Amino acid sequence: MNIPALSISILALLFTVFSFWWMNWRRGKLIVGKPRSYAAYSSSDGKMVMHLPFVFYNSGPLPIFVQNLRVVFLDEESPKPLSFVATVNKIGKDEGRTFATQFPLSGRDAILLICDFQRNPSGRVFEAGKYAMELQAKVNNHQKWKRVCSFELDIAESSVPTIAKQFIVHDNASED
Repeated sequence: MNIPALSISILALLFTVFSFWWMNWRRGKLIVGKPRSYAAYSSSDGKMVMHLPFVFYNSGPLPIFVQNLRVVFLDEESPKPLSFVATVNKIGKDEGRTFATQFPLSGRDAILLICDFQRNPSGRVFEAGKYAMELQAKVNNHQKWKRVCSFELDIAESSVPTIAKQFIVHDNASED
């Protein structure tokens, strides 16, 4: 019996099975890009509305199902999340507004969603500065919320007067 030939054959078979699994049956990770811009409105007695654009990417071959989303301010003592209520076609506009729904993300695919998050009462008035935030999701029928993206909301000094009065788009890029 030829031991090296048998060893090479077994290794080739294992490599083939592993490669097939990796390319076709592996569950990928949900990767979410940080928002480059935002639209926001908030007053202490009214509701808070935020449009945040996110790019969702599935790194594996199997589809991922996102059941729900929410956004949390990490600096709040008892955080009250902003609920995912809709998607829109254009940031800062109600154009193409559709109610929030679960969405599939095909294997090795990316999509852009402009998500509308709200809470009432807002309990917060924005001041100039950076706010640590987290996008959380319920994925693939799991009941627990999972952090999928951490980011900073950068409120510029020039944006503060308008956020309490009107809903317009702002740049989320630091000027550092």
